[in-house]
Amino acid sequence: MKQVRVKIGDRWYTVDIEEPIGSIARVTVEGEVFEVQVSQPESASQSVSKDSRPIGLEHTRTTASNGSSVITSPMSGRILSIRVKPGDAVNSGDEMCVIEAMKMEQTIKAHRDGVVKKVFVKPLDQVAINATLVELEAI
Repeated sequence: MKQVRVKIGDRWYTVDIEEPIGSIARVTVEGEVFEVQVSQPESASQSVSKDSRPIGLEHTRTTASNGSSVITSPMSGRILSIRVKPGDAVNSGDEMCVIEAMKMEQTIKAHRDGVVKKVFVKPLDQVAINATLVELEAI
């Protein structure tokens, strides 16, 4: 396990990161556990975005004690496509939507198995960083 300090906006977080299995790593932030998708940056300078967010991490957060969670946008951009609708069962790694920014596309994938409870965006919507995209219910 590796422990790092991460600054997001004006706030610092201590993050415990377990060794990734494939492209999925388990991280603990303030006692809350997340499964995140990680990418291998070409260099250290490319591993952090302009606003100090790690690149390649799927943004998720638990929203209720029943284990439902929301997927948030890792960047500002325009929704190109939505691949899921409420009631759809998804598996970890399934494509849920595609966001485009500066002619680059980012595929947003499910971080775990679940059922789509709500989709908050539609194609051509402009979204801000951390905008809620999809809510998943635990199976």
